[in-house]
Amino acid sequence: MAALATRAFVAAGGDFYLCPLAEAQLGRAERNELLRPVWDNVQTLQRVCRPGPAGRPDELVAEGFSVDVALVARVGEEEVTWTERRWLVRSPAYARVQEATLERRLANAAAAIADLPVRKQGKKPLFHAELAAAAAAVVAREGVAGLLHYTAEAVMTTRRKRAYADRPTRQETDVSFVVEVRREETRIQEKKREMGWRVYATNGSGMSLPQVVWGYRGQYRIENDWSRLKGRPLGLTPLYLQDEVRIQGLVYVLSLALRVLTLVEWVVREGLRKEGAKVQGVSAGQPGRKTARPTAELLLEVM
Repeated sequence: MAALATRAFVAAGGDFYLCPLAEAQLGRAERNELLRPVWDNVQTLQRVCRPGPAGRPDELVAEGFSVDVALVARVGEEEVTWTERRWLVRSPAYARVQEATLERRLANAAAAIADLPVRKQGKKPLFHAELAAAAAAVVAREGVAGLLHYTAEAVMTTRRKRAYADRPTRQETDVSFVVEVRREETRIQEKKREMGWRVYATNGSGMSLPQVVWGYRGQYRIENDWSRLKGRPLGLTPLYLQDEVRIQGLVYVLSLALRVLTLVEWVVREGLRKEGAKVQGVSAGQPGRKTARPTAELLLEVM
């Protein structure tokens, strides 16, 4: 949807689009350049809030600002020009999830690196160059390159050996390594300030930030229905029928079942939303888990 050719086709037809731009359409460096005024505290952000419960303040859902960009693309033999409004929007909830994930990866990487020189049965001792290579592999695996600084230091311990048989009393020196891991807090904070941000593009210049946020979040996701038809629980594929009449009949029956699943799910979620409640005991293996958005499949399985 976000491909330039697709957006140009929609704009050329006089229709409107609203979609997030991935890094393929707007690179990280270009996005950060647009966010620079925010980090320099010179860009004012519009706020989108959800009314809080009685007696409590409103909940901040998103904040952001927009920039207009003139675009040119070809649709067939025709050159199309239009103005695209790009909304840079930060979701605090999304930022918190990303920050928690980053902290978990940093903790995992630091623990794994510190454990590298620990001697264990059946584990080959690692020396300086091998420790550095193993630590680099851990950092790459956890996706925290540049956020941790680690150094390996040799520790020499001398112990006295008593005389035995024809061996005189002597001193023996053992060499071991200790890895020190330090967080690069400046880079970590720079990484965190990028979190929670997404760029939404639209040729509907009259749309406000609340319309963009609620319009995108409230969109009907037809992909969920297709996935139900193609797999569990409806299972249209693989298709073993050959007679077209029977194929049509099967599609009709499964489409009715799909409507039932969709309706059950919507009614339950809407009821929970109005009551401000959550349902418990529908997640397999997690009896204590609560959710305000249960799927129809989980509900029917419990029933």
